[in-house]
Amino acid sequence: METEKRHRPGLLALPHLDWHAYLVAGLVASLTTLLAGLVLCGVMLGEPTFILRITASLVLGPEVIPVTEGTTAVILLVGLVLHFILTFAYAFLIVLVIHRWGLAVGLVGGALLGLALYVIDIYALSYFFPWIYPLRSWLLMLTHMMLGGLVGVAYELLDQYDLPFPVSNI
Repeated sequence: METEKRHRPGLLALPHLDWHAYLVAGLVASLTTLLAGLVLCGVMLGEPTFILRITASLVLGPEVIPVTEGTTAVILLVGLVLHFILTFAYAFLIVLVIHRWGLAVGLVGGALLGLALYVIDIYALSYFFPWIYPLRSWLLMLTHMMLGGLVGVAYELLDQYDLPFPVSNI
């Protein structure tokens, strides 16, 4: 009887997220998109650290984006740390939306949410970081969509709470 009162279905019901699945999905997506970004930037632009310098510029300013002889490990470390922070924040938003919908929605919905995050990053945040807008590219869009799709798939594969509400063993 007590369980029924605590888990009333409704529009404002709190989601039951699998935190372990979220953390693993965030880590997998973060490492995979980082690797993909480094490889794609290395192959397409000849500068693998470009993606980290763009990310670091959100904290350190636009002067860290151009390749200079003074590209230090601090710039790359700031870009790396910020990449992980943003990835886990984005993964949380994606997991909140796609949980309990299944693997197909995890992939497609996650990729579409990644695309939406790209649009927000480039077009809305460029108000505060105007140097980001000219850097928009299919490369950044692809990595955002990869992030969303990977988070969705990894979370749905690891999620232990697929039912809308916990079932009691009565």
